This record gives sequence, C-alpha cells and structure tokens, in this order.
Amino acid sequence: MYEIIRVYKPKKSYSVYEYKVEGFPDRFKEEELLKVVGEPQNKIMRVEKFVISKLIKPVIQNNKVYYEVKSKNHKETTLEPRQNLLKDVPKMLSQFEKKNDINFYDSRNTKTNEITRRYYYGGD
Repeated sequence: MYEIIRVYKPKKSYSVYEYKVEGFPDRFKEEELLKVVGEPQNKIMRVEKFVISKLIKPVIQNNKVYYEVKSKNHKETTLEPRQNLLKDVPKMLSQFEKKNDINFYDSRNTKTNEITRRYYYGGD
C-alpha cells in the first residue's frame, strides 16, 4: 500500500488528475491506481527478523529437539526447533554440537515400549 503525496490538477479541461505516489518518481493517472477505503483485507504484516547471537543449550519437548537461543538486541531467550536452525544457521549449530559433544539418541522404555528422544550433552 502506498501513500499519495501530491495531486496534480489538470491544466486543460479535458485532461485528468495525476498523482505522485511515495517511493515512485513517476506520476500516475487515477485509472492506474486502486483506491483502498478503510483497512485493507489483505494487509501485509511486517515480520520481525531475529539475528541469533548465541546457542545456549538443547531442550527436548514432546520428543522434539529445540535449542534455547539468544538473539541480538533481545534480553529474553527463545526456544527454536533444531530443524529450523539447521536451515538458518547450520554452521553455528554444527560447531556448537561438536564443541559441546552433543549427541541425540532414542531410548526405549522396556515396560511400555515407548520411545523417548534424549541427548548426551558433554557441556553439563
């Protein structure tokens, strides 16, 4: 969505109004613009991007592996799925896992035969 910053009146009676739109050097005629009244239905949301500064420790919740992550310019830590970190910061993740000797494995409960995801953390 763009904002009209200036309206140009026609110099001749048979001409049309032209509009200067923020961020564009050209002028636009009314038929080239789509008028939006009120709040648009498909409003684009700005997604805040976080830059990971530090991996704190692995965490397992509901048999899924997460990492406690510290982001730049944020005080709180968040839990991020390991699969997302493999896509976003693969080098940082592999270095952290090698440095701290982190190994993931499945453990089977002999009584219930239930499999539980666990990890060995050499940094503990």
